[in-house]
Amino acid sequence: MRRILWAGVLGMVCSASMAGAQARGTAQPIPDATWAAMQGVSWHANLPCPAREDLRLLTVPYVDFKGRTRQGELIVAADVSRDILDIFADIHAAGYPIQSMRLVHHFRGDDGFSMAANNTSAFNCRVVAGTSRLSQHALGRAIDINPVQNPFVTGGRTSPSAGVDYDDSGERGARPRGVIVAGDPVVTAFRKRGWGWGGDWTSMKDYQHFSATGN
Repeated sequence: MRRILWAGVLGMVCSASMAGAQARGTAQPIPDATWAAMQGVSWHANLPCPAREDLRLLTVPYVDFKGRTRQGELIVAADVSRDILDIFADIHAAGYPIQSMRLVHHFRGDDGFSMAANNTSAFNCRVVAGTSRLSQHALGRAIDINPVQNPFVTGGRTSPSAGVDYDDSGERGARPRGVIVAGDPVVTAFRKRGWGWGGDWTSMKDYQHFSATGN
């Protein structure tokens, strides 16, 4: 009887442990199939982006816009992978909704396509638009969340264009679904780990953008 009871206790502990791991997400080296799909699309040999062994594929649970729990994927630098899993565990626990979380090579490595699809993404081996400077996304140290509800705004231009309804601070203050505002669980989760938010920038605003370097 004791063995049966002890086996039951162990089973409950293991189940709780597995549930906790699922809620937090997991990290693994980049699988062969994923790495092959990234070549010349979201990873380019002619740019000084991290090597395969310096990146991690994260499987991350999130709540979608219909309140369902989904499993998404992000690629980030290996040295920030634990922090990102903790950040998204906090975001998931808060019930903050995310519409999509797919790797950028599914969008041909095109940041514009990914943003237009309201896709939350991280690593993309690319330069900052209009410059020759390597993006923090190319280092696996930046994440964009719900780009439509949290657009990039500068000089009267809003990107993606569908984000025009969310680029005014007054509208953002109403906090529609998926919008990120100062002091909310998303900003708090990132700041707790030392990440900066583009919504704090002064000359422009990039409400979707979080970076390990603060820019």
